[in-house]
Amino acid sequence: MATELVTSIVASGNTNNPCLVVLRQKGYDLWLEPGQQGSLWCASKDDHNFSAYSGPELLGLVALWENLGDEWNQQSPAIYDELLDQIEE
Repeated sequence: MATELVTSIVASGNTNNPCLVVLRQKGYDLWLEPGQQGSLWCASKDDHNFSAYSGPELLGLVALWENLGDEWNQQSPAIYDELLDQIEE
């Protein structure tokens, strides 16, 4: 019987640096901006700037823009609502 490989990654402290490695490999400039509630994680490339509260969030925002561009704010189909409905069932 063959063994199935399963990958499970959870956004936590050990995922911050790998996300920054990916962003740097993609050519983004990275920095932290200190604030009262903690630091903002920031990335920029060309004329695009991104800010988030963690490395995984920052990488997610960059991926969102890289895939959808200026049309990133797509609200249809309402997948988030579909997922919420699944919880309530």
